Order: sequence, then structure tokens, then C-alpha cells
Amino acid sequence: MKIYLARNHVQAGPYTLDELNTMLASQEVVLDDLIWHAPMSQWRRLGDLTAGQLYYQPADLTNKQPLAELSQSTTQAFGDNVELQNKPRRVSVAELYGQKPAADDTPAWQQTPTKPISKPNSQTAYASIGSRFLAVMINVVLFMLTLLPFLQQFVKLNPDPVALNTGNFATRMAYAQELAAKIPADAATLSSLLLLAYCVIQLILIISRGQSFGKMAVGIRTVDAQTFEKPSFFKGVVLRVLVLFFIYQLSSGLPLPINMTLILLMVNYFIAAKSTHKQGWHDKLAGTVVVKTAEVGFQKAKK
Repeated sequence: MKIYLARNHVQAGPYTLDELNTMLASQEVVLDDLIWHAPMSQWRRLGDLTAGQLYYQPADLTNKQPLAELSQSTTQAFGDNVELQNKPRRVSVAELYGQKPAADDTPAWQQTPTKPISKPNSQTAYASIGSRFLAVMINVVLFMLTLLPFLQQFVKLNPDPVALNTGNFATRMAYAQELAAKIPADAATLSSLLLLAYCVIQLILIISRGQSFGKMAVGIRTVDAQTFEKPSFFKGVVLRVLVLFFIYQLSSGLPLPINMTLILLMVNYFIAAKSTHKQGWHDKLAGTVVVKTAEVGFQKAKK
């Protein structure tokens, strides 16, 4: 298959499918570039064909139109008016972006990229459901450890399990607050400080690495679903931390005979297991995916 790219009214190619996917992975080619190959009838935005992913797998297309005829096509959408040029040599991606060609005239796809080439669209790169669940369990255990001084004193009060787990939410909370008021201040203060430290460190790790304690332990991280880089603050913190915390807190207070928090968590993993990119509803909400740290590395910031 011969694949042609276009940008700024300049055509580049032909490339093979493997070359295109390599350039997509290294981000030498971006999703806003235009693409054409037989039997496509017109130029298309690359990101529209890959559904926003950095990997292209052609589908069976119809309405074959020779490449030479495309220069006479009527402008219908962005990029359809690209002027095709019969050049004696293949235009490099660097020239396609208006940059100077390499001195050794080596094709761009063969040049050493500015960052390691990863293959985030390979199924082996996505974190397994088991590793993600294990990461959550590690975070839960660490969270419970921060509350240990408080819980030890709470258990000594011999609370009534029926009063804690039955009745409406307001009644249960009132009983829990009544017990909490009897706990020594030093135990409550110690747990509060441990919990604050836990939350601050977790937040720093999520912002800087896309990882919680649990994800670091099992070797996985959260990345942007389109760029496979660290999620933005809005995606990584606002949506994946604050909004999810609010949703789970709200579900835990529902007057239902079942644990809705656990149900929501299981639904998330069920959806992820059925998804090609292992995206649960957590990921779909935030526009992220969870990958193996060893498979997908972040681009180092330029100094």
C-alpha cells in the first residue's frame, strides 16, 4: 500500500503502512495531517481515520479514485484543495512541515527521533485489569494505615454494627459522629496528619508522573488517550481525582441495601475488560488510558 500525506498544500510520500505508524508513534506525523491512499476518494484528516489514536489500520474503503485525479477534485473539506506535485524524489516529513531537509537527505522516518519511539497502541502496552485492581487495593491499604490510630480507638468504643450499617444516611452519620466525639484528640490528630501527608504525596505523584502509590508499585501509569503523555491537570486531577471522589462519596451515601461504591468500581473494570484500549468509565470520563510504565515513557522536557 502506498500512502501519501499532505500539509500546507505540499504532498509527501509514498510511505508504507509500517512507516506511517512509526512516524505516528514518534509524533513526526500528527493527527491533523491529511492522508490519501487507494481506494480513497478524497483526502481525509488522519485523526478522523484513526479515531484520535496514534495508530492507523485501514478499513475496507470503496469508491476508488486514481491519485492523479485528486488534483481536479472540488474543494469539499479541509485539505481537499491540496495541489499534488509529481516530484522526482519523495518529500520528507521535515520538508512537509516547512523545515529544511536533512543534510544527508535521509528520509525522516529513518532519522533518530527526538524521543524514544513507543508503541502505545499495541495491546501489550495497556495495563491489565488485574494490575489496575491491585493498584487500587494498595492505595486502599495505605489509606487505611493512615486511619489506624483513629480506628484503633474507634473499635475500643465497641460500636453497634447495626446502627452503623442500617437506616438512612443521616441516621448512620449521626451515630458515627457521636462515637467519633469520644475518641481521644491525640489519636484523631495523628490520623489527620497522616491522611493529609498521604493525600499531598498522592497528588504530587499524580500530577508529576501520572501515578499513585499503587500504580507505581505495579508499574503502570495514567496517560492522555490521544498523546500518551502526562494528562493535563484538568484530566488527571479534576476529572480523575476530584470528580470521581465526589461520585463515589455520593454513591456511598445512597440508602440502598447494596454497596454502590463497589458496584461502580466493578462496572468500571468490566467496561475496561471489554474495551480495545482497556478504558473503563473512569478513563472515558477523563479522556485517559492506563498503560504499562515500561512500554510508554514520557517525553523529557527540553532544557
